[in-house]
Amino acid sequence: LYLGQLTSCTDALNAFQSAIGDLKNCILLLDSVHQDSGMEQDHHVENALVETKRQLCGAYCSVAELYLTDLCYEPNAESACEEALELALQLDDPKSPPDALQAMANLRLSQKRNEEAVNLVLNAYDRVREGCEAMADLVGLSNKETEEMNDIDGEAKELQGDALEAANSLPGFEFRCQMAKLLLECASLVDTIESFDDGKKKEQQNTCIEASIQVLGSLLAENDEVIEIWFLLGCAFTSTVPKNSQSARYYFENSLEMLLKVKKIMEQDDNEDEEAIASLNEIDEKIKEVQEKLELL
Repeated sequence: LYLGQLTSCTDALNAFQSAIGDLKNCILLLDSVHQDSGMEQDHHVENALVETKRQLCGAYCSVAELYLTDLCYEPNAESACEEALELALQLDDPKSPPDALQAMANLRLSQKRNEEAVNLVLNAYDRVREGCEAMADLVGLSNKETEEMNDIDGEAKELQGDALEAANSLPGFEFRCQMAKLLLECASLVDTIESFDDGKKKEQQNTCIEASIQVLGSLLAENDEVIEIWFLLGCAFTSTVPKNSQSARYYFENSLEMLLKVKKIMEQDDNEDEEAIASLNEIDEKIKEVQEKLELL
């Protein structure tokens, strides 16, 4: 599994497939032991079986991700991706991170099957809702306050009990960042779903946007130095109906300030290699994008 993460293309695929074969054998062995074990050992074997199935589910998701990225030009990419995700969903544990649901939502978006994508990503969010809302509340982004100006410099808050446990069990930073992006993308595509009436479209759009704000709030609470999170929060508040211009401006202005600081540091380094120049150009493009969004508020 680690080798698959460290390599790419067919090398990664071969590594993941080897891991899948080994994990399947482990599950067969654990199933056999579980049936024959006594009561004292049964609990430990059952836990091992659950964890191994979670690993196998994750391995199938990794294969699917390969077919969505490195191997997307393979003739069978779409069918192989779908097959891997169907197998992952068969192993999906409601108590585990929603890797399979989120990966399938990503695939459905690429297939223009927007209604399915919306349902899948919202189901994925439901698994992490409690933890995200608890973390988002730390930075003033609780559900009750999203229509007001959000100030992260308010009175310090502390998580306790179930909220702390839910926050500690959240998926990793990158996974949640991807979830927030998928939620915003789904919100922008709700109008294309013909089976939804106007009321349903508005409801689903607001649900996706609110969910993205909660996820992004959890990320901001974890690390407030990631420029992309501030920018995405600005985009989220711009998408609300009615548009929350005050909050959008707050997050866009913070992201712009951070971008300008990064640009200044990079210019002081006076590094003229191709990579540094490309990075500086990318920063300039992002600055321009944020400025344009501020002008539209």
